[in-house]
Amino acid sequence: MFGSRRRRQRELDARLRELYLLEEAYGRYGQPPPALPSPRQPSRVPGFIALVVVAGVTISAVFAMQPQIFPDRVHELLGTTPERLLPARDIPSGPGEFSFMATQPETGDPVGYNPCEVIEVAINPDGAPDDHQELVETAIEHTSDATGLQFELVGTTEDRDFENMSMDDPVLVMWADEDEAPDLADDIAGVGGSYRVSAYGGATERYVTGFVILDRDAYDDMRSDDMRQAIVDHEFGHLVGLGHVDDPRQLMHERGGFVTHYGDGDLTGLAELGAIGCS
Repeated sequence: MFGSRRRRQRELDARLRELYLLEEAYGRYGQPPPALPSPRQPSRVPGFIALVVVAGVTISAVFAMQPQIFPDRVHELLGTTPERLLPARDIPSGPGEFSFMATQPETGDPVGYNPCEVIEVAINPDGAPDDHQELVETAIEHTSDATGLQFELVGTTEDRDFENMSMDDPVLVMWADEDEAPDLADDIAGVGGSYRVSAYGGATERYVTGFVILDRDAYDDMRSDDMRQAIVDHEFGHLVGLGHVDDPRQLMHERGGFVTHYGDGDLTGLAELGAIGCS
C-alpha cells in the first residue's frame, strides 16, 4: 500500500545525502550534510474526508555558519544577545498527544525555529484558490498565537523549487498536483516541512526555512471552509515542527479530517516549539 511512497522517500534520502550546499559566511563554507532526513508521514482516511488528509516531512542539511545560528555564549561575548520577538506561550497541561518532527541529537529537545527571528513566508499563487492569501494569513495567525513565533507574509514568488531551497529563502507556500509534487498522489492533500541547520561543531539544530504544498485538485473540489483551513493549519504545524499523532482529537492526527482546529495536545507541542531559546 505504501510501496511507491517508500520508494519516493528512499530516492529523496539518496538525493539529500548527495546534497552539497555552499553558503559563504565569514570566509567559511558548509560541509556535505549527514544522513539525517526524517521519514515522510503519509496519511489516509476513507470517503469524502480523504480530500483533507495531510502529511509532513522534515529535511536536513548543513549550511555554513551564519550569525543567526551562533551559540548563545558567542552572542553574549559580542554583545549581541538576541531577544524574543513575541512572548513565549504558557505551555498547556491538557491530556492530548503531540509529537515532534525532529529532536536535538544530544538533549532530545525539539528542533524548532529561532524565536528571535521573523519567519518570512511567500506564496506562489499559480494554481492557488481565489482565497489563498486568506487561508495562509489565517494559518499564520493560528500558528503564531500557539507558538509565540513571529511570521511575516512578504508577498508572492515565482519560485516553485521546494527541493532546492537556500537558508535565506522565505517559507514557500504553493498549490500543486502530483506530477509536480509526487507526495500529493492518491488521497494526500498537503505536505509540509522545514530544513534544519547546525553551526560548525554546534549541537543545536534550527529550522531556517521550509515549504507547505497543497493539492490543487483537492481544493478545487472541496466545499467545507473549515476543512480547507484545517489542511493549511495542519501543514503549518508540520512546518514549525509538529509530527503526526494517533490521538483523533488533535489536528495533527495522522489520518486527518477528524477536527478542524488545533487540539490541546497540538497546543502543548506548539507552545514547546515556540519556547526554545534564541540562537
